[in-house]
Amino acid sequence: MKKIETLHSHTITSDGKLSHRQVLEICEERNIGVVAFTDHDSLPDSKVVNILNNNRDLYTKWIIGIEVSSGWPLDLGGGPTSGLHVVGLFVDPTNRDLLTHCRKAQEARVIRMQKMVKNIRKLGFKLTENDCFKTSGGESVGRPHIVSALNFYPSNKEVYQKLIRKLKVDAKKDAVTKGLYKNLVARGEEQYPYILFLGEDSYIKGVYVDYQYYSDFDNTVKLIRKAGGLTILAHWNSCRFKMTTEYVDEVFRENRIDGAETVYGLWNFKAGKWEEQEEELKVLKNLVDKHNILHSGGADAHTVEDFDDFKNNLWFSKRTIGLTERIIKESKVDKAWSSFD
Repeated sequence: MKKIETLHSHTITSDGKLSHRQVLEICEERNIGVVAFTDHDSLPDSKVVNILNNNRDLYTKWIIGIEVSSGWPLDLGGGPTSGLHVVGLFVDPTNRDLLTHCRKAQEARVIRMQKMVKNIRKLGFKLTENDCFKTSGGESVGRPHIVSALNFYPSNKEVYQKLIRKLKVDAKKDAVTKGLYKNLVARGEEQYPYILFLGEDSYIKGVYVDYQYYSDFDNTVKLIRKAGGLTILAHWNSCRFKMTTEYVDEVFRENRIDGAETVYGLWNFKAGKWEEQEEELKVLKNLVDKHNILHSGGADAHTVEDFDDFKNNLWFSKRTIGLTERIIKESKVDKAWSSFD
């Protein structure tokens, strides 16, 4: 049987809803052959690694990875962004430099969360820092945890509706705002906070806060490579506005990264935007093949529903068949931090 794979997934270690053990159980049940754990600026601790090592003989093979929130490349001006992420695969979770990065990143996420909570309260929402810690379940706290915490209070729905009504009125005035409103309607309630105020390009400015700690793109790649990992450009659509086709072509040519996700974006199918997504993926696949670097990708799963969507949309998930086999063959990466023999 050919195996579908997801080389991008999240757990409660960052902003996922499931433990590592639960992800393995879900992948087993859904015949997902390979899962990479790629939490945001987070690594599994020794207890989790032991759990993984005790589950080396499953149908579902696992890979320890990470998704690092990178700053822009210095030759593009540097600086923070929420859009540029680098996935590391087969990384050593005991690597001292990578652990130091994770510690600093998590400390900075708390400061960032505190600033955004203050800004959100100014909009009329009810929200506390403790609410965000409750939804995160630990020290790794990000925007998804803030969004979940906002749902604690029924009165916040009224604030959302007030902002949406204002957006609808303003959408009649210019094309950019009209686009935001159309996106809001297409993506649904889950994306309301990000489109309204929790993104770099949201409708309401001054609420979103940039990352407080980051390394530039090339140093991010260096950090992952020193931890034994392969470096993969994640979901290009989130950074393409600055890392253009021409720029990425140059990055691939200069071996500044090992590969790119050429399977991503199932959320855009659900939002009715797949035609545009497909064209983007074709461009990226051609560049990856042109420079003979690695193809990767997957579900970017955070929940049971994400894994279900991935498994049930076979037209999408079948694109991942054989990815890991090719990565191992073409890169000759050290497989120690995986359940591959």
